[in-house]
Amino acid sequence: MEAGADAVALAWGALGRQLAASRRAAGLTQVALARSLNGHSRSTVANAETGHQHAPRSFWVQCDSVLGTGTALARGYDRVEALTRRACAQVAVAARQSSVDAGIGGLARDPLAADAVTPQPGAAGLESVRLRLSDALSSGAVSSTSLDAWEQAALHHAEAARYRPADDLLPGLGADLAELEAVIRGCHAPGSLRRLTRVAAQFSGLMCLQMVRLDDRDGFRRWARTARSAASEAGDQAVLSWVLAQEAYGHYYAGNLAEAVTVARHAQALMRRAPRAGAVLAAALEARAHAARGNTRETRRALGRAETILQALDPGSVMASAFGYAESQFRFHQSSAYTRLGDTRAALAAQERALAICPADDFTDRALTRLDRAACLAHDGDPTAAVAYATETLTRLTADQSEGIIALRAQELITALPPRVRLAPAVRELRELLPNPRKEAP
Repeated sequence: MEAGADAVALAWGALGRQLAASRRAAGLTQVALARSLNGHSRSTVANAETGHQHAPRSFWVQCDSVLGTGTALARGYDRVEALTRRACAQVAVAARQSSVDAGIGGLARDPLAADAVTPQPGAAGLESVRLRLSDALSSGAVSSTSLDAWEQAALHHAEAARYRPADDLLPGLGADLAELEAVIRGCHAPGSLRRLTRVAAQFSGLMCLQMVRLDDRDGFRRWARTARSAASEAGDQAVLSWVLAQEAYGHYYAGNLAEAVTVARHAQALMRRAPRAGAVLAAALEARAHAARGNTRETRRALGRAETILQALDPGSVMASAFGYAESQFRFHQSSAYTRLGDTRAALAAQERALAICPADDFTDRALTRLDRAACLAHDGDPTAAVAYATETLTRLTADQSEGIIALRAQELITALPPRVRLAPAVRELRELLPNPRKEAP
C-alpha cells in the first residue's frame, strides 16, 4: 500500500497547489481568504495549500464559493478521497487479484450487478489483463454468458469516458476486462463468441483511449493492438473503424503525424459507404494531423469530410459517448486544426461554437478548446492574456482531470511563448498547475 499512500500524498499536494493558484488568481492573501471562511484560520489555508493538512470537504466547498471556482475544489477533494479509498481497497482485493492474474476464477459475474465485487488492478495488473485477453482471443475459446449485460457495460463505460478522468475510469474498466477475459475463455458457442469478441474490442478500444488521455504512449499502442485483433476477430468493420480512430488519436498526441494520417484514412475507408462515429472522428483527427504539419489544403478537405459524415450519422450515433460523435466534438477538432494552422479568426469562431454547446461535464474537450483559445491569444500578440486564460482553465480542473493530454497541451502553449514571457511570475504559476508534464524539448 506504500505506493498507494504516495499517490494520495501527491494528490493532496496537487489539490493544495490548485487552491493556492485559485486564491492568487482571485487576488486574495491567505489571511483574506481565511476571513471569508467560517471556522477556518489562515494556518488551515496555508497547510491545505502545501498538502500538510487534509481539510474537510466543507472547507473546499467554501473555498469554491469565495474564489468563484464553481465546484472544482470540492470535486478535487472528492477525487482525493476516492483515491484514498482505492489505496485502502488494494489491500482487501490483493488476494483476489492474485488469483485473477494467475488465471484462476469462479463463476463470471454480471458486470452491471450492484453487489458485484470489483477487483481494481493497478498498472501492472492492467498489463497482465491485456496480455491474457490477447491470448484468449487468439485461442478462440470464447463463451456466451451475460451477453446483453456485457454490451450494456461497454456502453456504460463509453458514456462515462466523456466526463470522468481516465484515472477514475481505469479501476472499473480494468476489473470488467479481467472478468470478460474469464468469460471468453469459458464459452464455445460461435454466435456468442462473435458478440463477446466485439465487446472485447470495445473495452480494449476504451482502454486505448484512456491511455491516450493519460499520454501513456506505450500503453496506448499495446491496447490498440489488442483492440484491432479483437475487432478483426469479431468481423465488425464499424468497431474496427472506431478502434482505428482511437489509435490515430494516440499517434497524433505522440507526435507521429504521418502514422496518424495513415491510420485515420484506413478507419474512414472501412466505412466509406456507411457513415459511422469512428469515421467522422478519424476524419477530424486527420485534419488536425495535417494542420500540425502545416498542410492547409488537406486540413480543409479532411474537415469537410468530417462535417459531411457527421451530418449523415444516424441519431443514435450523435450522443455524448466515446462510441458516438456530436457537433461539439467536431467544433473542438475544427478549433484545434485552425489553431494549429494559425488561422485564428476561423479558430475563434469554432471555439465560440464549441464552448457554447459542449456539455458542462465534458471537461477534456472544454479544457482543450480553451487552451486553443489561449494559443490564439498568444499568436495574435497578447501572451499575458493567453497565460491568464490558460491559468483560469487549469484552475477549474482537478489534478487528475488535467493529467495527460491537457497538461501536454498547456506545456506546448508555454513552450511557444517568447523566452522573456516564460520567465514571468504568471507563467511560473501556470507551470505549478501542471501535474508532472513532459519536459520541454531543448
